[in-house]
Amino acid sequence: MASFLLEIYTPGPAALALDRLTAQARAAAEHAAQAGLEVRHVRSFITPGDQVCFHVFEAPSAETLTRMSELAHFDHERITEVIE
Repeated sequence: MASFLLEIYTPGPAALALDRLTAQARAAAEHAAQAGLEVRHVRSFITPGDQVCFHVFEAPSAETLTRMSELAHFDHERITEVIE
């Protein structure tokens, strides 16, 4: 499976939002798995100066993550494939 970075902008105190956003990412991946999509949440981190939360997922394609986001109503700004 490939790795992808899913970006979410977080207005307000970003560091306070990390636990909530990580929980949402995990729930979205679980929801996708129940729907038959092969998605795994790896980790989440925030860049407080930019107010951006990044979620690392493993999935077969960016389209799979787009479908996960649609099913779980998990809004994001961008999905980018990454090499680790």
